Amino acid sequence: MKRVLTLLFAFLLTTSMALVAQTDSGNAGKQDKQDKKVAKAEKKEAKAAAKGKTLHLTGWVKNEDGKTVFVNDKDKQTWNVSNPDALSGHDGEHVKVSAKLDESSKSLTISNVKKLRKSKQAGAMKS
Repeated sequence: MKRVLTLLFAFLLTTSMALVAQTDSGNAGKQDKQDKKVAKAEKKEAKAAAKGKTLHLTGWVKNEDGKTVFVNDKDKQTWNVSNPDALSGHDGEHVKVSAKLDESSKSLTISNVKKLRKSKQAGAMKS
């Protein structure tokens, strides 16, 4: 009986250690994947800005210190809006915009705005 309990205890200990190791490595893999996604988005933005191309971005419109800003979904970067009148009436909304980026001033010039449907909204804006 003592031998069975010892084996059972050893089995439970080994299993729990294996589960902890899987959980930790799974989170690290997700973080690496997220970091790669952010790096790819930033590279794409920089390339488009250098060429003066229009990008299509999804994100949230919000007001910070009296200025209208756009928070990109992919990399969570906050961009100043050089033509805030284009986003009037969209404060606090999840939108898709067509915009030209200016990396030096960290600003967007928006040419088109489309409010996303409720089903397209990934989640609430995080401050």
